Amino acid sequence: MAEHLSDEEQLQALKNWWKENGTTLVTAVLVGLIVYFGFQWWQNHQRQQAEQASALYSQLLDIVDASGNDRLSDEQKSTATYLIKQLQDDYSRSQYAVNASLFSAKMSVDDNDLPSAETSLKWAVEHANTHMGALAKLRLARVYASSQKYDDALQLLADKDLDVDAFGSIKEELRGDILLAKGEVSAAREAYVKAQSTVGDNPSFRQRLLPIKIANLPVSGEK
Repeated sequence: MAEHLSDEEQLQALKNWWKENGTTLVTAVLVGLIVYFGFQWWQNHQRQQAEQASALYSQLLDIVDASGNDRLSDEQKSTATYLIKQLQDDYSRSQYAVNASLFSAKMSVDDNDLPSAETSLKWAVEHANTHMGALAKLRLARVYASSQKYDDALQLLADKDLDVDAFGSIKEELRGDILLAKGEVSAAREAYVKAQSTVGDNPSFRQRLLPIKIANLPVSGEK
């Protein structure tokens, strides 16, 4: 028996192998190419999306900077509203759209349009990451409180996302304000005391304000 296959036998063996495995090999190569070029396209698409969203947000910031500390003119509001809607519609997964929604809520609050502010903040809550979502929830709770939707505000403040150090004291102070507005003085005092205990050691306006709020609470007629 020969130790090696002849050239003709090797060729036949290769043909047989290709017949059995060729389709699978071609399919695997094609799938690999599709995955590779698909990933490249996705990366380029994501980069382009980010660049386009950034450009729109930069235009929005230009409007804000141009107004300085003054209220936006009607023309500026119209342009800002258009840019915000475009960011929300076309780039809803970007942080730029969330930031734009927060600014939209501020514009509405400045115009005393609380329902519109509520809508913008709800959008931000639904689309933001954990940190920005917590900030949006705090602002939405303030809008609820201003609209006298106290129970809605308290339910929102019960979210555990707001227990972090960055928001805990602010949350408790706001909770105290809402409970006081409902006439629940004892509960409001507890919230203010908790806010004071977590406000931090750095001198701040809130550090001076909280003792004043506690001192000015009614002594009698508490619930």
